[in-house]
Amino acid sequence: MKYVSLIFFIYFVALWQKSYTQDDIVDYSNIKWKNNLYSISDLHGDMNALLKILKNEKIIDNSNNILKKDTLVVITGDVLDPNYDDINILFFIEDYNIKGKSMNSKIIMLLGNHEINNICLKFKNRESDQDKYNNRNELFKKNKSVYNILINYPIVIKINNIIFSHAGVLPFYAYYGINFINLEGKKEIENNCKLLIEKKNSLQELCICCNYGPTLNRYYASVSHNVFKRNMVCSTLYKALQLLKANTMVVGHTMQLNYKANSFCGNKLLLTDTGISQSKNGVISYVKYFPDNTYKTFYIDR
Repeated sequence: MKYVSLIFFIYFVALWQKSYTQDDIVDYSNIKWKNNLYSISDLHGDMNALLKILKNEKIIDNSNNILKKDTLVVITGDVLDPNYDDINILFFIEDYNIKGKSMNSKIIMLLGNHEINNICLKFKNRESDQDKYNNRNELFKKNKSVYNILINYPIVIKINNIIFSHAGVLPFYAYYGINFINLEGKKEIENNCKLLIEKKNSLQELCICCNYGPTLNRYYASVSHNVFKRNMVCSTLYKALQLLKANTMVVGHTMQLNYKANSFCGNKLLLTDTGISQSKNGVISYVKYFPDNTYKTFYIDR
């Protein structure tokens, strides 16, 4: 573990000398993108799955060199957990964005509830494994390397007419707009979630990273429960999309029981968590989006 941590430290110091592509984007509320666009859901520490997806689309080669120009990949949160190798994915994304800058090729990662929990220093390590994870967990403390990476990641983005978030944006939050959501969410998790803890303790209604916010709610995933619930969820979705001036919402967070990316509400809601991580025993998948507002899900053998 000491050896792994040393590699992390050297790797990050090298990255620290350079600027981050993701930080170059200040306004995530209306990104216009006419080129290759993909999304990936809930990797949960499975670096191999991420690399397989990128290689399948010839975005990278077998040596992880970037091949494809004009490419944008959105990872809709929950990259972290269940193992300490998960932070390698964060370092890979940062390195990719540095190298891909000249090719207009980038990865945007959104924050999911697992990222929020780790920033809040709420770790799910078993007590018997605590020593094993100590070095990893230290990196999430304020001003440490992983904290400094995650604190600048957005919670919600809009690309063309598509809303991407980990758990979905309910109308209450959509009313405030994407920029407000991202800025207020960042304030909540700064200083290892000092404001978020205060909001939870005082039961504040406007709380981005709380139960009904875009990193944690499961309302949209309940669309498949029955036809009556579906009508309610779709009605809510249409209101949120209208407020956000968007056509489609892409959500992860809740693993689909059929291990497929499922669309609802006239293809305006796409639930994409297929249990990609080997720890979930699901299916490796990703979605490709086309200029005519259509999309296609691809599945890869493990």
